[in-house]
Amino acid sequence: MNQVTKSLAEITTGYSIFEKDQVLSHEQLNSISNYFDDQTRLTRIKLLGVGIVCGLRIVLRSGNISLTKGAGVTTDGDLLYAADSVFDKFKLYDESNPVYGPFYVDNKIIKLFELVRQDTTDPQATALRSFDATTGSSLNDMVAVLFVEGYVKDEDLCSGTDCDNLGKDFVNTMKILLVGKSSVDLLRTSITTPNQAAGALDEIVADRPLFASGIASPEQLTTVYRTVCNIIHGKLVAELSKLYAKCSAFLGDVFASDPTPGWVAKLNSYKTFFDVHGSGIQYYYDFLKDLVETYNHFRELLFGDTTWCWPETEAFPKHLLLGDVVPGTDLDANRIGFYPSPLTSQTAGRLNHAQFLAGKLNTLIQTFQVPSSSSPIRVTPSRFEDDSLEERAIPYYYQVNTTDPVQKNWNYHLSKRGMDAFNYSYSASAYGAQGGAANPFGAQIGRFSFFRIEGHIGKSVAESIKIIEGEIASKNLPFKVHSVLLGTDKTQIVKQPGTRYSDLHRFHYLLRQDAFHQLDSVVKFSGTFKGKVDDAVTAGVVTNSPADNDGAPVKDIAAEKHATVTTKAKEAGTKLNRPYSQFKGDSSWKTDLNDAMKASGEFKYNLGKVVKTEFTTPFDSLISNTQILWLDWLDDIIEAKDEKEDDKLLFSEFLSQHPGIEHFAGVARGGTFVLAYDAGKNVVADFMLPYYYCEAAEQEPEEPPLPKPGLKPDWIIDNGININPSREKFVNGKLDALMKNTIDPKIDVQKDNFEFFKQSMKTVADVFGGASSGGTRTNGTRLTDDFLDASVVGAKTEQRKLQLLRQRAADRNLPEETRKNLETQARESEAALARSVLDTAKYISDGGISVAKGSEGFKAITEVSSSIGTLTDAKVKTSLKEGLSDLIRTTQNEELRKMLESMSNF
Repeated sequence: MNQVTKSLAEITTGYSIFEKDQVLSHEQLNSISNYFDDQTRLTRIKLLGVGIVCGLRIVLRSGNISLTKGAGVTTDGDLLYAADSVFDKFKLYDESNPVYGPFYVDNKIIKLFELVRQDTTDPQATALRSFDATTGSSLNDMVAVLFVEGYVKDEDLCSGTDCDNLGKDFVNTMKILLVGKSSVDLLRTSITTPNQAAGALDEIVADRPLFASGIASPEQLTTVYRTVCNIIHGKLVAELSKLYAKCSAFLGDVFASDPTPGWVAKLNSYKTFFDVHGSGIQYYYDFLKDLVETYNHFRELLFGDTTWCWPETEAFPKHLLLGDVVPGTDLDANRIGFYPSPLTSQTAGRLNHAQFLAGKLNTLIQTFQVPSSSSPIRVTPSRFEDDSLEERAIPYYYQVNTTDPVQKNWNYHLSKRGMDAFNYSYSASAYGAQGGAANPFGAQIGRFSFFRIEGHIGKSVAESIKIIEGEIASKNLPFKVHSVLLGTDKTQIVKQPGTRYSDLHRFHYLLRQDAFHQLDSVVKFSGTFKGKVDDAVTAGVVTNSPADNDGAPVKDIAAEKHATVTTKAKEAGTKLNRPYSQFKGDSSWKTDLNDAMKASGEFKYNLGKVVKTEFTTPFDSLISNTQILWLDWLDDIIEAKDEKEDDKLLFSEFLSQHPGIEHFAGVARGGTFVLAYDAGKNVVADFMLPYYYCEAAEQEPEEPPLPKPGLKPDWIIDNGININPSREKFVNGKLDALMKNTIDPKIDVQKDNFEFFKQSMKTVADVFGGASSGGTRTNGTRLTDDFLDASVVGAKTEQRKLQLLRQRAADRNLPEETRKNLETQARESEAALARSVLDTAKYISDGGISVAKGSEGFKAITEVSSSIGTLTDAKVKTSLKEGLSDLIRTTQNEELRKMLESMSNF
């Protein structure tokens, strides 16, 4: 029985060299043929590839089986090809055919059927439509096989004495066979390719730490990270343990032996350490993420890579599996693919990259360590996680050493070009960085979307912020730094800034400046006031007697109160003029201000008998000022606002308001780098917000004194008050002058009469002035407006004086000359009364004083107008009417106009 010949079962390694006139043997001639045939076959399988190159698809249509044109290469180097063909018949393929080892089990051939072409006549063939009925099998369970039946055919017609044909024929016949799916494994061999290895490895998903708003301590944060790290550790150990076993076919160039036991031992040692220690656990998490990403990238590069570096010649030496006759959802089931050699593979570069990443896994595992807190803080341009790990800067938790240099095993493309020193890194100077990596911020950083920030763990948060903000300022970096306390004790908060300056503080500053300038005016006015008192005493306008103020001498009161006002007002003003932070720390200004107010009020009150207020004075403004109370209210509002802002500086509260916070060992361009620190004010963790987080307010600026607006002339401040004689002195003086000018000392009767008149006037003064130090009374009530009060008293005094003069002039017992003098004085008093009425009305009009019912203006105008009825002189009355008419035309006080119109009807 013929055997199917496998050409590469024995490879010819040499051939004969002929010499001139040499007699050639068949061995010599065949050596040439065999050598070049083997080389051609080896070229195909070793340098080009094996399997189905294209086409050769099986299609069952209308009961016939079609084969599309295509080509393929067996592992014996046979180039199989076919044109479009249709098969409508089949026949049994049995032991009568040449023996092909894969078709036999225990020296018995498996059930095979040969397809016969549509245009071929074969008496042994049966219609394909009857396949199921004839064979007891189903086409649904059949797999098509393209088989090259190659064997040596010897057709020698030799006898004992003669041989006409001394040669043999090598016959190659391509056939399409059908084999049951249950036997197809005999024709299929396991091929180790990167794609198959990828299918045997599972993707690792790096779990993400999720933070509950209740996290309020470093220990709780560590627990979250430790839990996640242990999960990732378990996944890594499971997958890395089988990596070499599944990929050894193409990792033999990278590792001399299986590295995974050493990897697992290292990973277990890291886990053991961080099961106890919490410092730097975020970097342990980052390290595990790096391993996961590198592993997944390695696995991803294997997919689709069917490169077969050294095809086994016994894999499918004379056949190609074409796939199921009736395909299911997987069109390539039971079909040989094409396995290119590395020379022709388009994925060879990916395999090289994958091999590089396998070496990188080893480097990362061997060089990981968390540096000490003595490492300097540095900012390094990098890429965000949407770029591959290779494109990012090398983290500072990988040692730089000569045994396993991380920079040489970090970036495949740079390593391939011999540009390892161009990797950006925290430790770039340790390996002599070149290019932009040598001076990261001296070069353009536009292509960098992320900035690694490292070296701050374990350091003082204040120091860390200062250094990072210094880097931001000096290198013009596009991110911000913020800090939060991992705790609940708000007294441990490191405030940045110390004072959150806002518009409330600006308003507070305006109020303080207003009070400061007001106190300055009070000091100036107090000096003017004291000076007027001293001048009035010197000029004899008032007496330096307790009688003028019902207390101490006038000058003593003025000196004492002025000293107190000046001292306390200046002290309060100085404290109000400080920056807010200093002002807030010293509340003694309230006592100083209270003392200044009290002294101002006493200054004016104790000299009430000799003081006439023309308009509101700085003393009055200070005493009546309620805006100064706003400072305490504003402080309460600011403090409440600060309390809420302080809450935001606690990690738990900050997390509830910014749930997108996450650790990335740095910050994205335009984001916020968040330092988390413990009760000892040392940084224990860091996070990132992908956006710019602004503080509630700016830092406290300088608060230079605001110049006092020059809207109020100094004259208003200096002349708001006048010093006049007390009413007792005024009345006594007037009466003394009256007696001196009108009474003939020779007439004793007249002297007696005027003595009586003097006593009557004193009685009037007592009635209208009151006996107490409270001042003049009008209908039993003293008017607070001193001028109005004096006007009413003056009018009533003139009215009473007029009545007394008329009464005495009517006495027939007096000499005629005396009576005429009294009548003349009565007319003068009548004119004075009219002037008093008109002056009072003008004062009310000019001052815009209300004359609404019950007001002081109403009381005053009513009191003085009641005396008009005592006027009898025609000229006086006419003059008064004219004055009232002019005032009616010019006044802006509508209510007063109505009252004057009523008054003028006399």
